Amino acid sequence: MQPVRKPLSMSPKSHHGIIRYLQEEVYCRLGVSNAHGVGVFAVRSIPKNTRVLHSTLSTRDIRVSKSSLQHLPRSTRRLLQDFCEHDRQYYWLPRHGLNAMSLYQYLNHSTDPNVSLIKPGVYRTVRTIREGEELTLNYDLAFGDKHVFVKNKRALR
Repeated sequence: MQPVRKPLSMSPKSHHGIIRYLQEEVYCRLGVSNAHGVGVFAVRSIPKNTRVLHSTLSTRDIRVSKSSLQHLPRSTRRLLQDFCEHDRQYYWLPRHGLNAMSLYQYLNHSTDPNVSLIKPGVYRTVRTIREGEELTLNYDLAFGDKHVFVKNKRALR
C-alpha cells in the first residue's frame, strides 16, 4: 500500500509553490462522459490511494428545503436539480454558490467506482487510474442511501 501523502497548501502563493502544486496535485479535467454528460477524467496515471480533487472552495453544503425554493425561476430550479445533491425534501447547495465549481461535483456514479469519498471534500483513488479514464464514485456508498436515476428529469420537478 502506498503511503498517504499530505496535500500541499491549497493556495500556492509562490512560483515554486504553484509549480509543485501542478506537479503533485493536478490529476484531472472535465470531459464528455459516456456515462452521463460531463465527467471527471485523469490527465495522467493516478496511483492507488492518492488524494484527488482537492479544492480551495468550501465542501460544506447548505441544506435548503425544496419548498423554500419554489419562488425561484424554473431554470434555476432545473440547475439545482441537475448539479446539486438532493432528496425528496431538500437540496444541499454549495456554500460557494453556483458560479464557481469543484471537479468533485462532476463525479459520475458507478457500482464499480475507482474513487472513494473519505469525508466531505476528501476523495481517494481505490485503485490505479489510467490516463484518460473517467473517475467515478459509488453514490450509494458515499452518501449512505440508494440513489434513483431518472431519465426524464422533468418528472422530479
